[in-house]
Amino acid sequence: MDVDGFEATIDLHGEFVEEGIERLERFLDQAMLSIENEVKIIHGHGAGKLKSAVRDYLKTSVYVFSSRPGDPWEGGDAVTIVTLKLDR
Repeated sequence: MDVDGFEATIDLHGEFVEEGIERLERFLDQAMLSIENEVKIIHGHGAGKLKSAVRDYLKTSVYVFSSRPGDPWEGGDAVTIVTLKLDR
């Protein structure tokens, strides 16, 4: 948890796509307000719908500088690590 109380990880696994994307949008808004550089999105594997929707959404987000699947110690392909645009 950050000094301002913002947790830089969101757990979306088990959510329906629409609700998950809505939560992700709010989470990214909060991350930008908290001046986070990097956040972690847990979406799980499942049928892959949520993971695909999350990664597609991130490609269109004005907040996202880059994103990548997690490394094995971060949760592997069940998570996405996002670097945010902070005056880059």
